[in-house]
Amino acid sequence: MGATVVATSCWLRLRELAPSLAEAERRVADYVVREGKAVPALSITELAERCGVSEATVVRVCKRLGLRGYQELRIRLSAELATEQPQLAGEVRRGDGLEEACRKLFAGMVAALEETLRVLDRSQLERVVERVDSARRVDLYGVGASGVVATDAALKLLRIGIQAQAFTDPHLQATSAALLGRRDVAIGVSHSGSTKDTVEALRVARQAGAFTVAVTQLGPSPITRVADAVLNTVAREPLLREAATSSRVAAMAVLDSVFAGVLLRRYGLAVRALERTREALVGRKY
Repeated sequence: MGATVVATSCWLRLRELAPSLAEAERRVADYVVREGKAVPALSITELAERCGVSEATVVRVCKRLGLRGYQELRIRLSAELATEQPQLAGEVRRGDGLEEACRKLFAGMVAALEETLRVLDRSQLERVVERVDSARRVDLYGVGASGVVATDAALKLLRIGIQAQAFTDPHLQATSAALLGRRDVAIGVSHSGSTKDTVEALRVARQAGAFTVAVTQLGPSPITRVADAVLNTVAREPLLREAATSSRVAAMAVLDSVFAGVLLRRYGLAVRALERTREALVGRKY
């Protein structure tokens, strides 16, 4: 399975490119990402004026996307809008009824899952699955909502015989990372990619010789610089960011994909391990 670059939308590709662009080019990218539905109706002159840049800058951004020019960008955006699945978009706001709030949250989660699947690099996923399957030990790092994601993944991997453990305390993360070696895997979960404790733990793990994996949003960030493999997520939740709703679901889905891949590679052993752990836990239920 190869990467899904061709299927990636202009919106997602611009969002990924934006941090690496020059200031003027970044203004164009940010505007298109933010106001994508309005762009097909704008001439290149109108877009340049709204962004406070030259027409040549707009063309350079289009070239960065691998397009011939602005006209092709307009056509691509129009096509994407025409095929876009209708969703109840928007943030949960004061005055929303409970049903409307639920619909908005569910729509955001569905969109995050669909867009994450679209950008997920299959070759990177297979590489991570292979390393996790053969690892002596798999340590996962995350804080806050990302710590919940790391803990969930560790429990699932443990159930199929992988020696996995999640660390959400910064001191324990650093201790764990320092003790890893070449047969081990360290996975850092951070939607922003800038969580200092998680980034530092992954850096220490890499220095110790472990294979490092970052689960983070699309685009360059500090955590991607210390990772041997990157599994990207996509989630739009600017006002509810602290609640980490869609981003948490997207990251869980990515790590569930790793779990499924490992399970398939060791299917017989994994099924037996699941049966044994289920038997061990049956007495804990009424």
